[in-house]
Amino acid sequence: MTIHKKIQAVLAADPDANAIEFNGRWHRRRELAAMVQSLDDTLSQSGLGRGARVGLIARNGPAQVAAYITMLATGRCAAMIHPAQSAERIAAEVSQMNLAALIGEAADWTEGLLGACRETGAIGLSLVREHLGTANRVSALSSMPAPTSAQFDPDIALELLSSGTTGAPKRIRIRWATVEQAVQDTAAAYASGLQHVQPPPGLMFHPLGNIAGFSFITPLFAFGQPLAMLEKFSLDPWLDLVRRHRPVRTSLPPAAIRMILDRNIPKDDLSSFSAIGVGAAALDPELQEEFESRYGIPLLVGFGATEFGGVVANWTLDMHRQHGAAKRGSVGLPRPGVAFRVVDADSGTELPRGTIGILEAKVDRIGPDWIRTTDLATLDTDGFLYLKGRADGAINRGGFKVIPEAVAAVLRQHPKVGDAIVVGVPDKRLGAIPVAVFEPREGVTDLGSAELEAFARQQLLAYQVPARFLVLDRLPRNASMKASIPDIMALLAGTTS
Repeated sequence: MTIHKKIQAVLAADPDANAIEFNGRWHRRRELAAMVQSLDDTLSQSGLGRGARVGLIARNGPAQVAAYITMLATGRCAAMIHPAQSAERIAAEVSQMNLAALIGEAADWTEGLLGACRETGAIGLSLVREHLGTANRVSALSSMPAPTSAQFDPDIALELLSSGTTGAPKRIRIRWATVEQAVQDTAAAYASGLQHVQPPPGLMFHPLGNIAGFSFITPLFAFGQPLAMLEKFSLDPWLDLVRRHRPVRTSLPPAAIRMILDRNIPKDDLSSFSAIGVGAAALDPELQEEFESRYGIPLLVGFGATEFGGVVANWTLDMHRQHGAAKRGSVGLPRPGVAFRVVDADSGTELPRGTIGILEAKVDRIGPDWIRTTDLATLDTDGFLYLKGRADGAINRGGFKVIPEAVAAVLRQHPKVGDAIVVGVPDKRLGAIPVAVFEPREGVTDLGSAELEAFARQQLLAYQVPARFLVLDRLPRNASMKASIPDIMALLAGTTS
């Protein structure tokens, strides 16, 4: 059964079942189905059928989820637009996208955005985030010309945004065949949960517009599981959902794992979890050991990317039982249909196991070719993958190569450090120097730069020690809860050396 048919069947079944919880209110499946039908009718009446490229300003809310589900159910392309940018930047992005339609909230429809749609011939639809109702045509765009063939591509299901960790988010096209395979890859995980009359909801705070949102929401609705949604991650609202719904699985970024430990959340509050998936950023082995020792819940690390259409390496419970201690620090084994190799950056020659080089992946759901990443990695003799930082992020400090992730991993070992990021900044004498930006653990008020620098000098080679240390109450993070390198660089540009 295709993804379209799966979604349609779920929408038609059990209309009184819970569909989406948001801000404490449950929306029923009948409400979701009615909004999907309304959106489908409105787009169809404008000549926008299968393959139409429909932009969505992808805030986390029930109405935006309904718009996304409409695209999945009807074979249109959902082109995601990052909401966490200025109105001017959204308008500029839309002016370059050649959309057939654009869906946003009332506040999104500025004069600049209206002008971008007039230029490109996109119709406009306005929705209300917290309501599953109709999406009304934007009256100022009511007389748009008929769509052109350039606004359709029946092979493309999604245009997703990369996370933007190191720069501006990139737009990645995902084909329907990739979506179908990605959903099929998750079927076993959802089958056990659906044995319940009403399975516990999935807890969603991941950004709707990127690969984390796609990987979470798409199989959830394809297999009929309800969704409890947060606009973004915050520990107390997330804990409220956990306590009320008692889910058996979820996924969290490492920053959230650190928050749980620092808050000393009672063990019973998390006792419904059989495992917690961890992704979005590197998980320090020490942090994993501390969490698992305190709560007895396995942390199953995964690795994926928008370019791969989702997760390509991960741990399972069986793997954790067999190899959890011996292989700590690994992101696991390749998923079915995935192969890895590590190559020399210059020659492309495959390197022996245990050697650090550039990671390449071959992913069946994407195609037959090897895809080169910017990740430094190594594979051990059992095929477990270890990530060693980004090749494009190495800092050349007067001829000495400093790997930022390796230095940050050492700084995070300080008992008072909650998280640390190391970046390279220009230097007239050395070319570039490493600078550390860090946040203390919750409740710590006496950690200063001098103490962390002294710790770094004990643990690192001289050329690896950051030239500057900047303490912040909290590191700036993007919607995926990854530390935002562009924001950190902007902060550093505004400080004196």
